[in-house]
Amino acid sequence: MGSIKIEKLDKLYKKLQTGNFSFVTNILLYLVAVIMALPLFFLLSPHLPEINLPLGAGIHLEYLLFSVLVVGLSIYIVIRLKHLVLILLGVGLVTIAISSARGGYSFQDAFQDYVVSLYNLQNNPVAVPLMAEEYEPFQDANRVAEAVHDQAPAVRRFAVKIGTKHFREHTDKDNRSLIQSFSIFKEINNNWVYVADPAGEEYFASAEETIQQQQIDGKFNGDCDDHAILMAACLKYVGSEVRLVRTTHHIYPELKIGSKDQLDKATFLIRHKLFVKESKKNSIYYHVDQSGVIWLNFDYTGRAPGGKFLQEDIVGILEF
Repeated sequence: MGSIKIEKLDKLYKKLQTGNFSFVTNILLYLVAVIMALPLFFLLSPHLPEINLPLGAGIHLEYLLFSVLVVGLSIYIVIRLKHLVLILLGVGLVTIAISSARGGYSFQDAFQDYVVSLYNLQNNPVAVPLMAEEYEPFQDANRVAEAVHDQAPAVRRFAVKIGTKHFREHTDKDNRSLIQSFSIFKEINNNWVYVADPAGEEYFASAEETIQQQQIDGKFNGDCDDHAILMAACLKYVGSEVRLVRTTHHIYPELKIGSKDQLDKATFLIRHKLFVKESKKNSIYYHVDQSGVIWLNFDYTGRAPGGKFLQEDIVGILEF
């Protein structure tokens, strides 16, 4: 029975080898080979030994040789398994076509997920482990929470304004809240001026107070907790979830990203759409809590979301 099926597949493939069918199938096979080769290249290329040429500084010969090797190996495997590859390709295309016709997963979604995967293989975000499962009660939690939960209409109007000020061309229904959170990050962090608290006093400015100060000269003024309070209040008004992290000498906000898939999308947007210059050559840092939920650093010390954490022990986390 199995030999009969193989013979039928051979006959089908021979038919495809005639005329235009041969050209089309060969193109498909080579395309599949390249699609298979790219992730392997991006995954392994950072670990290649550097090959220096006597002439032409900056030419990475190791990348060229490795790319030829990977693509060649991928083509060999695909050609050897051409029957299986064509069957799987056909099943995959039909499945996505049916899903797309029903309003589900589409070819565009598949292409976007593939591109995001490639980018993230080149620039892996850095997970920074939390130091403890439980922390001491967040110092001044009530005062900070009260400042964050500022119900003044002016705060809501301001949050909506800056949440839609930047990156409108990249916004769609699937990433609206994330893009608006990044817009808030950009507006606040690009205009933040550090001002210390009065000597010997811990002062927590409400979001409304900081916004009123900004209306004077276009700059936000305050210390780290004032920044964290304003950022948290604005993020909450655009539907995002946020928490505050207290270290020995610092407080900073973290945006809830959620799953690894959402982190991949966020990383792609940061690196290649929204903060290209700011994130260049910099890693993206995040925490994973005890439930496996990912939180992205939104501190004012970073030019892009996911900036490097300060080297201080965490002593408390305030969730809302």
